[in-house]
Amino acid sequence: MSVFMRQATGKTTSVISFLALIIFLPLFIMVVGQTITLMSRAAGTPANIIVDTKSKLEVVKTDFYHAFAQGGEESTDMLASIVPDVKALKPKVIRLDHLYDHYDVVGKDANGLTFNWSKLDAVINTITSTGAKPVLALSYMPGAIAKDGNIIGPPNDWNEWALVVQKTIEHYSGKAERNMSGIYYEVWNEPDLAQFGGWKLGGEKSYLTLYRYAATGAGNAKNVNQFYLGGPVTTGLYKTWILGLVESGSRLDFFAWHSYLAEPERFATDQRNIIQWLLPYPNYTLLPKLITEFGFTGSKSTAYGSAYAAAHAAAVIRQLISGGPTYLFSFQLKDGPLQSDGTGWGLITHDDNGLRKKPRYHVYNFMDTMAGTRLLLTGEGSWVTGFATERDDVIRLLLVNFDANGSHSEQVPVQFNNLAPGSYKLRQRLLFGRDTTTTYEVTENSLATDIFMSAQNIAILELTKQQQP
Repeated sequence: MSVFMRQATGKTTSVISFLALIIFLPLFIMVVGQTITLMSRAAGTPANIIVDTKSKLEVVKTDFYHAFAQGGEESTDMLASIVPDVKALKPKVIRLDHLYDHYDVVGKDANGLTFNWSKLDAVINTITSTGAKPVLALSYMPGAIAKDGNIIGPPNDWNEWALVVQKTIEHYSGKAERNMSGIYYEVWNEPDLAQFGGWKLGGEKSYLTLYRYAATGAGNAKNVNQFYLGGPVTTGLYKTWILGLVESGSRLDFFAWHSYLAEPERFATDQRNIIQWLLPYPNYTLLPKLITEFGFTGSKSTAYGSAYAAAHAAAVIRQLISGGPTYLFSFQLKDGPLQSDGTGWGLITHDDNGLRKKPRYHVYNFMDTMAGTRLLLTGEGSWVTGFATERDDVIRLLLVNFDANGSHSEQVPVQFNNLAPGSYKLRQRLLFGRDTTTTYEVTENSLATDIFMSAQNIAILELTKQQQP
């Protein structure tokens, strides 16, 4: 081979190597990154729970997560067939959308707009029969006033939209009509989603215009009880939407958004973020904050019918147990029809699928046991988290093992410190599994034990000092 050919071959090899590096380096970096992520997940921190029984913190209330939403998969009274099951959940509030396109509320004749509340009233009566107050998402644009008949678009006349909102509030909050107090009215539902209009913060389909005329209608409502108007009810917590609404100058009584996040910690991050965003607007920092739909994914999934969904809900509640929202709404109460494949969002399956309770249904009342004064707890891990409380001389510890990526199980050491000497009974109760009680003699102010937390499970430990005979 000639010197020239060797030089040419060397140059060609260098060029090919350089091109290969350009092509495959991003792929190599991605693979390495994924490997590191998987290794970090596999090598997460196991829990080592320590409860200081004498370090008392704030009072823990459980009302905030007794909030539920029902989607509009049918234009009927979807909750009518499950009233006893819903009532057993002790709901404080139940959210309803599709008010105007499902229940034939608004019509129009030669004299102007007409209103017929009979179908919607029947649904509201079902909600109140469970012991809950309705939360009403003012949606979607009534066909009688919608431009080109498009119910997810603007009206022909914005003043007619204002009148629809006014009459809705007067009907449900009006002292001479339904006479309800403290009702939350959301302006629209997920306006940023294309399916519900793809609204923006400006332009022809401006959510701020939609909201401003809704606020005008709310302001025109006469002889009404106290009520609340808010938004933006977006698919997530978005700074531009929150501040856009704040800076619009329209009446704003509460913030609302939806959160479909697989990582429970992100719910707590959202709570910190919105407070930080609002610091330059001190009049808004203390307004109620409602997560009016939540779950681990906005897509339908068979996991909503499994212990995965239950553990996720419990892990989110643990993240929000202190400094959380006014209400956290689980979506949704009941599956829509034709979902026998198990992909529905509901806590309860549809009538055509047996009205069966899914694992997530059982989380809320189970966790209610934890009401009380919060105690200092340290040692949460990557998968097992929890909190402790004391009420009526019983120390309680909630643990939830949620693994977003697999089936992690863990033997968790637990230690209760600063106990008075004596005999104690420790009950270990798992939502999905055993219920056992063991007696311990405490002589050195501390009790150490452990508990096996299977994948996607929730446990409550109850420690009670026995009275001396």
